[in-house]
Amino acid sequence: MAIKKQSFMKGVFVIMGSQILIKILGFIYRIIQTNFPQFADVGNSYYGSGYQVYTFILAIATMGIPNTISKLVSEKITVGDRKGAHKIFKTAFLVFVSIATAFALALFFGAGFIANNILHNPGVQYTLMSLSPAIIFVSMSAVLRGYFIGMGNVSEYSKAQIIEQIINCVFSIIFVVMLLGTTPEIMAAGSTLATTVATSSAFLYLVMYYKKNRNEIWSEINKAKDFAQDSRKKIAKKLISYALPISFGSVVSALAGLIDVVTVVSGLTAYGLANGMSQEASLLMANEKYGILSGKVDILLAVPLSINVAFSVALVPFISSAIARHRKDEAVSKIKYSLKISSLIAMPCAVGFFVLANQIFQMLFPNAPEGAYLLQIQSFLVFFSVVSQTITGALQGVGKLAVPGIALLVGAILKYILNVIFIPIFGEAVPAITSIIYSATACIISATVLYRTLKEKMPLKEVIIKPLIASVVMGLAVFGAYKLFALIGLGNTIATILSIGVGVIVYFIGVILLRVLDKEEIQQLPYGNKICKMLKI
Repeated sequence: MAIKKQSFMKGVFVIMGSQILIKILGFIYRIIQTNFPQFADVGNSYYGSGYQVYTFILAIATMGIPNTISKLVSEKITVGDRKGAHKIFKTAFLVFVSIATAFALALFFGAGFIANNILHNPGVQYTLMSLSPAIIFVSMSAVLRGYFIGMGNVSEYSKAQIIEQIINCVFSIIFVVMLLGTTPEIMAAGSTLATTVATSSAFLYLVMYYKKNRNEIWSEINKAKDFAQDSRKKIAKKLISYALPISFGSVVSALAGLIDVVTVVSGLTAYGLANGMSQEASLLMANEKYGILSGKVDILLAVPLSINVAFSVALVPFISSAIARHRKDEAVSKIKYSLKISSLIAMPCAVGFFVLANQIFQMLFPNAPEGAYLLQIQSFLVFFSVVSQTITGALQGVGKLAVPGIALLVGAILKYILNVIFIPIFGEAVPAITSIIYSATACIISATVLYRTLKEKMPLKEVIIKPLIASVVMGLAVFGAYKLFALIGLGNTIATILSIGVGVIVYFIGVILLRVLDKEEIQQLPYGNKICKMLKI
């Protein structure tokens, strides 16, 4: 069959590789946009504000789709019911695309009301209108992606994302350049219009792939054993009953971003007024500060999160299949391994951002380097967000679908209360701090429920203590290396890149010496056998 099934770790690394490429492409257009003086932090504020609203609506309309479908499809395929798996796919397409279309229309025609009456930032209206059609294309793509992942294939999911991001990158730059000389809000709308173009292209790619393999898909279906088939109505109810708790977590996560859109701009405007600034100057300052958070800090912190998403995606069908076969030991082993790797990704990123925040901002945003201290504060968020992402995939796999959303909701409520009280008093550092509190709260609650469900103890030594020790040593090495390179006269960009290189080497040595991964776990990595031979283990 053309839709080939891939192993857990192969699937993880396919997604991980694609996410790295996607993030690089995302960096390119966001950095270029930010360095246009006409766009800069204010343009990022309009772009970020509109995107947070879009993400929130997208979470309601589509975010639970891939995991829901992959879970149900993988369960059917595990028992040999390929007809049932395909019927789930067809029913899901009808149900979820109808829902997405309704939300897209609501966003397009309600854009003015949202911008003026909820965000109190009129310039966001055109960005919301530009993004609204993308909801439909994302929904259709999500159904196809969920079907492919459920059958054990993640490569087309990754290829579609790469195509989407390439087109998004190219057209974002083209549209912004075409609109130079207009206002930042119009340029932001042009940039987000590229998202609609990109999502439609990704959908067309997935449709072409499905059509190419349709005959072989049906050949497998026709050869499969006959099972009693549920009605479309029953399948639709099951899809929604699964999607609601899964998407609930995505909705709450998006809600946390929306909380910042609503509270940060209004809170900083009040902060400016309290410090003697005019209404116009206060609003401009608020947009600039929010632009730093959404356009610089968030895109940097999203790097480890986007890389780690591979484990969250791959864990759901793997654990669902293991549980369906009553192989709890397999599920526990894979969760432990995934958490180790997630921590090994997150810890050094957090320390690196803290140590090199100023240098990174000067390197990436030479025309708009302000706000590096906000990255230093929020760098601590990385660990909790990344580990929580993996735990969410594990919880969905074991059937605890609502837990991640409830955990995030508790964190979001804390975040909202703290933002409303403290931003007008202390300014822009508050949302950076409350974001850490939000992620830490959700992570701790989710981890507690997961390990109580599994009746296991969380491997704190391997997941937290050892990676933290290696990361702190790495951070000291990076700090010393940068000082040395700067002392001998190297420029900031070269000194920063070389310091990161030193950090990678020191961290790798630290992980090996601390024996964070055993031989079997190393062998699962790319070139794992060669690494074991080199290390003589």
